[in-house]
Amino acid sequence: MGQLAAEVRSFERTEITVEKVLRLKVPRSTIRRLVKQVGQELSALEELDERIDGKEVIAPEVAVVSCDGGRIRTREPGKGRGVTLTGEKGWKETKNASFEKMTPDPHHRGDNDPCVELPTSFRSAKKVANIAEKPVPDVDEPAVEHRHRVVYAGPRRVLRTAVSSMACSDDFGPMMKREAQRRRLFNAPLRAFIGDGLNWNWSIWKRHFSTFVPILDFIHAIQYVYSAAMALSPDDVAGWALYVKHVTLCWIGQVEKVIEELKSACRERGVDLSEDIGDDNPFKPVTDAIRYLGNNRDRMDYPRYRCLGLPVTSAPMESLIKQMNARVKGTEMFWDDPMGAEAILHIRAAALSEDGRLDDYLATRTGYPYVRRSTLTNLST
Repeated sequence: MGQLAAEVRSFERTEITVEKVLRLKVPRSTIRRLVKQVGQELSALEELDERIDGKEVIAPEVAVVSCDGGRIRTREPGKGRGVTLTGEKGWKETKNASFEKMTPDPHHRGDNDPCVELPTSFRSAKKVANIAEKPVPDVDEPAVEHRHRVVYAGPRRVLRTAVSSMACSDDFGPMMKREAQRRRLFNAPLRAFIGDGLNWNWSIWKRHFSTFVPILDFIHAIQYVYSAAMALSPDDVAGWALYVKHVTLCWIGQVEKVIEELKSACRERGVDLSEDIGDDNPFKPVTDAIRYLGNNRDRMDYPRYRCLGLPVTSAPMESLIKQMNARVKGTEMFWDDPMGAEAILHIRAAALSEDGRLDDYLATRTGYPYVRRSTLTNLST
């Protein structure tokens, strides 16, 4: 039941599925209560410093930790269903983290950059516009044959686990550290921490993962570079050419040149960089890019990261967020705050973890037909 509730879109759909497939009538209120229980128990397990399932964990060759914020809609605490929403129409931030055990690219050799040329996907107008959430520019693109496509492979994932919570970053950081310790990620010879420009990401890195190489997700850099290029240009063709120039400079580790060119363009247009300009100013994307790239320049040495054999994007983290959202986010979805929302985040993250932790836990918790002990009592012994 716990697995099904973690995967199916809603408690209502879980109730219907159980009745149709198993021919059992289990009220959604019972399912909701069970999920809350299991979620709270999983939260208690996450506070332990060691794994409790007795499985041996082998340190990975490459360890990658990523984190990002999500959104979940909650109700006013303690007042039941169908009542007033919490602030901002009930939307609150979630914290999500991915922990990847990876193996190096077998074709990577030595300290040479395995992908000097900008990957083909980052030179696709449709792909880039989708990344930046902008209209597709009207530009001609030369056809690229498959054998000429440029791809940076990077390390390959062996296993991923996840944690998710509504906790503040001060509390979420220790949760991430405990999970990384359980997975022995600190013992990996190659370690990377990938994130976007959110301050809390890098606060967590500084406090708990400072031995990991800090890497700004290249996808997020693309968003700012593209928006700035289009804002500075008179048409799509000129904007696309400027984007390709600047994103290529970022790819080869010359972000300082991009920052200086953007600053120079602002000065030529009379934009005062010492002042914040309004959101309606057409050059706001340019000043935003200058600020973003400037704040993250120390985490944008992409040639070095590629030479080390590390990933340079947080695509798996973005995928994890989408998988979390498939269960917890929707215009019709509301969660009790804080217990209901926190519970579903824990159980969904456990379901998406590839080490079988949710299966293992449900097979040993109180209520399983072959187990006759108190789960929470055993956790304290």
